[in-house]
Amino acid sequence: MSNTTSSPANQYDLVQAAKQPIIYSYSVTMTFIVITSILNVSVLCRRVLRSSSCTYYFLASVPTVLAYVVVSPVNAVLVQTYGFYMSGTPVACKIVSFLSYATSLWYGLMLVCASIDRYFSSSTSVRLRRLSQVRVAQRIIIIVWILSSIYMSPFLFIYYYDPNYANSKKCTQYSSTLIAVYLMTRVIFYYFLIPIILGIFGVLTIYNIRSQKHRVAPMNQASLSRRTEGQLARMLIIQVAMYLLFFTPSGVTYILVTFVPSMNTSYYQTIRSLTNVWQQGGYFISFFLYVLTGKIYREELKNMFKCNRIHHRILQQTAADIPMNLLANVPVNTRI
Repeated sequence: MSNTTSSPANQYDLVQAAKQPIIYSYSVTMTFIVITSILNVSVLCRRVLRSSSCTYYFLASVPTVLAYVVVSPVNAVLVQTYGFYMSGTPVACKIVSFLSYATSLWYGLMLVCASIDRYFSSSTSVRLRRLSQVRVAQRIIIIVWILSSIYMSPFLFIYYYDPNYANSKKCTQYSSTLIAVYLMTRVIFYYFLIPIILGIFGVLTIYNIRSQKHRVAPMNQASLSRRTEGQLARMLIIQVAMYLLFFTPSGVTYILVTFVPSMNTSYYQTIRSLTNVWQQGGYFISFFLYVLTGKIYREELKNMFKCNRIHHRILQQTAADIPMNLLANVPVNTRI
């Protein structure tokens, strides 16, 4: 009996104790995500990195991350701080529900495409290396976005707005066997297939890179391109490792809360929120690892800031010279 009576109290204490730290954590993580995403785009758009097809997969993942920030951490902060629900209308309920699940899938798929691209690029087969081109990457990105959007489109219909429920449950989900089967396919696809594919092609890419070290060095004119490709492959492997580390706990808690009715309580929902906060780290920690391990990435980041400083100095000098130029062109009245 003592265990039974102490359990609700412990559950209530965890819910209350974790509420405020979760909001603070969301505020910090979404700030880091936005800043690092902007820096990532700025660096990846530079000429040296933009010539690689892998870069376009990284760039395509940034809009999905920013959209995820809006519908997840920003939404959580608004709800807890101001009581404002982004899903507080029938249309917004469907859109927010769709983006909450689709953005994370888009992000994972872009990493899958990038990992396959790095495998093609590091392969000894000329036919496979031809698939690692910018034009091919641009087409694949469009196709993957369209197909994945179609696959996730049921989220626009399985959620509905019910004004009779409490504020936190006005946007609720239909319950049926067909919906449960669909959600299970998403769990298998997102939490199992994507990590497995990332792991397989990550290992294959590492094998290709290591085997290349035992071959004859490339010509000087291609050495810079090969070095860039190798750096991008290393960045991708780091990104894959961070994905598995930060996203796996959230996937486990999602499965438990969604498919085990006895665990769909405030206590386990709080644990689910804590794993979601942990998942946010996967969206920005890779930037710092890129800087630490990617020499080309680090060099381009430094060059970007140098260019910004030079441009700022030119603007300052121009602004300082304008008044003198204007004064020089003003006619002087010599009459007394």
